Amino acid sequence: MTRKLVALNLVLLIAVVLLGVEIRREWQSAKAREQAILRKTIKPTPAQALTPFAKPSPLLASSYAAIADRNLFSQDRNSNVIVDPPPPIEEKPIPAFPVARGVMLWEGVPPTVVLSDKSGGAQRGYHPGEKIGEWTIVSVDNQYVVFEWDGKQFKKRLDELLDKTALLTPEAPASSAAPPSGPTTLTTSAPSVNSLSTNRPEGPGTDIGSGVKGCVAGDTAPAGTVVDGMRKVVSTTPFGSVCRWESVK
Repeated sequence: MTRKLVALNLVLLIAVVLLGVEIRREWQSAKAREQAILRKTIKPTPAQALTPFAKPSPLLASSYAAIADRNLFSQDRNSNVIVDPPPPIEEKPIPAFPVARGVMLWEGVPPTVVLSDKSGGAQRGYHPGEKIGEWTIVSVDNQYVVFEWDGKQFKKRLDELLDKTALLTPEAPASSAAPPSGPTTLTTSAPSVNSLSTNRPEGPGTDIGSGVKGCVAGDTAPAGTVVDGMRKVVSTTPFGSVCRWESVK
């Protein structure tokens, strides 16, 4: 029993000695590292040069203009005079449209519209490209007349331009037509020729161009009547019967 205790104590003693030796070694190593750190020389970092402050600009009175504009108590506030815009340009009033009396469309003859510059005014035939007052006629057909004024075009219906107070007198019925004064010669190759006395109102009226003349108001001569080398021709239009006098060829 005593031997076992002695052996155990011996083992413990050896362990304590070894532990002491290891602790001493670690202490010496730590001491050496500490001395190495203390003896190490650290190179100082050079300080950066200081940047000088920017020199402030001199004070100018003009730089305070915005402050003066916003100051309600400043006499110079809103010194800029606001100029009123120019008044809008008034458009020229559109002149009155001519008054239509009728339209004549024949083969081989330019379209003709009978117009007067005002109600009751003198009338005559106009072709596309001609002017009446301030208006230029652009085109004519059996329903519309296109006018041009101030670079603008206006398309008007003939019934809108028709003079309601001075319509052309329609052709009287054959039963009520006045009998021709003088003999009538009828042939198969020539139109009927009537000899009219000089005291009757029937006959060619205003020249409307292209060798065609209009009928005078109250003309009751039947179609085909020839007077002064002109033959009366009656056409049916949307506005009623319209007559004209053409040269006898």
